[in-house]
Amino acid sequence: MNNVLAALGRYVLYVCQETGDTLVLLVQCLKDSRHALEHPRRILAQVKRAGNDTLLIASGIGLFIGMVVSLQVGNVLRVARIEGVLSKAVAHSIVRELGPVITALLLAGRVGASIAAEIGTMQVNEEIDALHTLGISPTRFLAMPRFLACVIALPLLSVYASLVGIAGGAVIANIHFATGWQAYFDAVWQTLDFFEIRMNLTKSILFGGIVAIVACQRGFRARGGAEGVGRAITSAVVTSFICIVICDFFVTRLML
Repeated sequence: MNNVLAALGRYVLYVCQETGDTLVLLVQCLKDSRHALEHPRRILAQVKRAGNDTLLIASGIGLFIGMVVSLQVGNVLRVARIEGVLSKAVAHSIVRELGPVITALLLAGRVGASIAAEIGTMQVNEEIDALHTLGISPTRFLAMPRFLACVIALPLLSVYASLVGIAGGAVIANIHFATGWQAYFDAVWQTLDFFEIRMNLTKSILFGGIVAIVACQRGFRARGGAEGVGRAITSAVVTSFICIVICDFFVTRLML
């Protein structure tokens, strides 16, 4: 029993330390963001990289998520004899929830892992120490551009994936449930008010920040050569997934 409590205590201390380090890095990135206009090309390069790494996968995932949601919701509504709200249900679920969450998970798996690998490799090769020696802030030089890039790129990707998902839902609604194209998109247009868009963008901005900060923090903490870099990548992706889901719950609870 004492061993279990000791292990639990060590784990709690580890989580608190990692959370503290992540929050410190977040504050530093926010402070360094005032220098963003000094390095626009570096930030735009990271935005382009995030988009190129995620856009194609987001297109496919968004399309099939929309089709699956339309199929599942349509079957439930057909049993309840209220097929007329299919397009509204699809738009609500994709724009509010699935669009930002699924896209954020994709970003964490693709871009977050890449960021952790890149910074982790620099850390184990002592390139981060070289930046300190040259008087260059690693946070401003490495973390801040990636943080801003994810915060900019994820809302764009989320909106795009949501639109693709809605289009995928329209295909299933038309083929399986005989819903006309015009009727479907008219209902979607009526459903997507300012609140829906605001929830999508708010979640996307927060999730993008989470992915970048967690990935950078894990990269800076990498130790032990290639094995340490591998652990940093795994930890960055898993931690990002957990934080995204937890953040999603609280944001949804506060905004509803």
